[in-house]
Amino acid sequence: MKKYFTLFLFTVIVSFTYGQNSDKNFYPTETRKVDLSSKTDNEIKRQNELLQKSKLSPTEQKELDVLLQKYGEVVESMWDVIDGGCSWYCSGGNYKIKASSTLNSEKDTKYQAKNANDLSYQTAWVEGKPDEGIGEYLEYSFYNKSPRITQIIISNGYVKSDAAWKNNNRVKKLRLSINGKAFGILNLEDSKNDQIFDLGTFGHNKNGTDLILKFEIAEVYKGDKFNDTAITEIYFDGIDVH
Repeated sequence: MKKYFTLFLFTVIVSFTYGQNSDKNFYPTETRKVDLSSKTDNEIKRQNELLQKSKLSPTEQKELDVLLQKYGEVVESMWDVIDGGCSWYCSGGNYKIKASSTLNSEKDTKYQAKNANDLSYQTAWVEGKPDEGIGEYLEYSFYNKSPRITQIIISNGYVKSDAAWKNNNRVKKLRLSINGKAFGILNLEDSKNDQIFDLGTFGHNKNGTDLILKFEIAEVYKGDKFNDTAITEIYFDGIDVH
């Protein structure tokens, strides 16, 4: 009887421990297409050129109307993650970002953590380990009084060109920790589209401490050429701004 009780107790402990350590999985609730084609680049540049003119011909006005209908007046550059109009970042955003490692390059700032925090599709953070970077991370710090976060949006891989995206690793699974506690796994598609996660509302900690979000690489999609894992951008949307 004692033997069976001991075995039962061991099974309960193992099951409980596994339940405590198992990661909850999250998937994008929405994806947003990112068009970084030369056509888009030329059209936005042309729109800006026409907007700067003091007087337009009827043909130019018609051309501008078509472009404004397509892109909107606040778009300044194809590479901007967020349009030039007011957004959550008008009053929100993190005050610090750090990375566990960074890929060495001839230009010291080329792959730094801040590249995943500059709201640009032209740059990316690339981890610096000799392997695919499992366990490497980005950490974002927000003042406790900052506007709260309701969405986490990820631009996965090195999206600035098809070649850069295919040649480098992309993230398949990111382990998210909040204020030092494991929250779950963000499962990312192998896509250049922005991937939006609705995970609840974060910020305004009752104990007054800053909000710390840590994104750790747990699994990757392999690149065709390099064993380096890249993240173009992790950015946020939320409330308490307007």
